Amino acid sequence: MNTGNIPAHVPAALVRDFNYFDMRGETDLFQHFHKWQDGPDIFYSPYFGGHWVLTRYDDIEYVLNNAEDFSSRYQTTPPNPSLVTMIEHDGQLHKDFRAILQPFFTPKNIGALEKVATELTVSLIEGFYAKGECEFTSEFALKMPIIIVMSLCELPQEDTQYLLEIVDKLTRSGDAEQQAAAFGHLFGYLGEKIIPARTANPGRDMISAIITGKVDGGRSPTPEEIVGLCGLLVIGGLDTVASMLGFITLFLANNPAHRRRLIEEPAILNPAIEEMMRRHHIANVARVAARDVEYKGITIKKGDIVLTATSFAGVDERHFPNAMTVDFDRADKKSLVFGRGPHQCIGSFLARTELRVFLTEWLKRIPDFEVKAGETPISLPGKANRVQYLPLTWKTV
Repeated sequence: MNTGNIPAHVPAALVRDFNYFDMRGETDLFQHFHKWQDGPDIFYSPYFGGHWVLTRYDDIEYVLNNAEDFSSRYQTTPPNPSLVTMIEHDGQLHKDFRAILQPFFTPKNIGALEKVATELTVSLIEGFYAKGECEFTSEFALKMPIIIVMSLCELPQEDTQYLLEIVDKLTRSGDAEQQAAAFGHLFGYLGEKIIPARTANPGRDMISAIITGKVDGGRSPTPEEIVGLCGLLVIGGLDTVASMLGFITLFLANNPAHRRRLIEEPAILNPAIEEMMRRHHIANVARVAARDVEYKGITIKKGDIVLTATSFAGVDERHFPNAMTVDFDRADKKSLVFGRGPHQCIGSFLARTELRVFLTEWLKRIPDFEVKAGETPISLPGKANRVQYLPLTWKTV
């Protein structure tokens, strides 16, 4: 740990050797985050130029809700100053972009997509069911969400494999250069092939709505804003759902009693999904202090990055008694899995729909499954936690 870049306003007693990308050889991702709650509620990490780390639900929620003191300009650490998408705008400009997209994420519009999601889920399962096994991440979790997003954006179906390859590098590679190249390929694909065609002949899809929309007092979005927002839709529509699919499926593979309850008591499916999401938060996002802030006796200076890793929130024993236990009957399942405040995830209803469709159709066809004998699933933390490798087996009828 390099402590040479610790700012003068940071007490030495609050500096911790914490890198949220590095589990230090541990295999249980959420247990890894949970153990850090034995220390200070708020500490300082010297990694990525230095940043504060919030470890408790209430503090994370407070910062996410407080857009005046904590800007979304940098939503990740390390920050990427060259990349500005809708989620890294504050104030009215963010509201304007959000208003353009909101009609596509209403329950009525998502309801029309449910049939697409159901047919896709069944098709993917039937593609590997007879084998009696699959590598869940690559054969299902990454495919279902990207194809749903392609439907919303009316992207050519023949481009599915190309986008899957890009998304695979974005979500599964730990190599910064490979990720940067993947971003370049995605933005190039959108900026050179898709956006010019929609600009010349707009339709009724999300990309056309972005191109023809008005923001910031009536101006048209800039080319950079258009490609950035379109790229965000592709990435954002994949990350949360694909990752949550992986964690929920891994949990159910290891917990047959919970799985049996879902099959025998279908009425509990929706609250069960909320509880499994509560236990498996995905996004480790950040904020930047817009001004000097005194909070809980700590001075957070203007420009300080604050990591609001929701991985801590779901396993906070102060907020959720027996937080590490998945309890479908838990009274309070309200989580931060889709964020909070003005940047709360616009696609939360779509994500819940995809998860519900998946569990309904999967458990009809594969009610009993387990992690393949002799194999070890791999879960990795990062800007979005993910299950990178999940080999499953089941008996075919």
